[in-house]
Amino acid sequence: MEQKKSTQKRQQLLNAALDVFSQYGFSGASLDEIAQLAEMHKSNIFYYYENKEALYVEVLTTMMQKWLAPLQMLEADMEPVQALGQYLAQKIEVSRTQPKASKLFALEVIQGAPHILNILKGPLKKLFKRKAKVISNWQEQGKITDQIDAELLIINLWALTQNYADFGTQIEMVTGKTLRNKSMYQRTIEHTVHLVLYGVVPR
Repeated sequence: MEQKKSTQKRQQLLNAALDVFSQYGFSGASLDEIAQLAEMHKSNIFYYYENKEALYVEVLTTMMQKWLAPLQMLEADMEPVQALGQYLAQKIEVSRTQPKASKLFALEVIQGAPHILNILKGPLKKLFKRKAKVISNWQEQGKITDQIDAELLIINLWALTQNYADFGTQIEMVTGKTLRNKSMYQRTIEHTVHLVLYGVVPR
């Protein structure tokens, strides 16, 4: 029972930290505000994390795992039309349900990723290279055009899908809608899938 309660409090703290960090970044966020939002005393934070940076890195890495989960699923034995379609839909769904996570990651990267540079150069780079190889295998099999760059395609897919989270305010101002709107959400998936597949599937 105590362990369950501790796990819940830890998750409550991570949720509060995500809210504050995604709004103010690492430097602008305060542990006092995070503690207040998490409904706990500031000293309780240090029961779970050594310092502010440790909490920040935990939030970032937890969110990155969720964002990268759809990419993990791309495999060479899948059909590219189905695989890329599913990937895009899943990434847009994450943009809809977890926009703060994407904004936090964007803030960190814009500043040169000082707190997660080892993750980007290590695990993320290895995953990126493996999945680029999947796309290259599809090209060798003639399943997608060889006129695209496998690595740049992944980067483009990130940009296409995460834009709806990172620049949600801009999109809402010009369209009057967000991904929370059911028709806009469906329209976004259908458009993005069609746009990408039209460009990569041989005609």
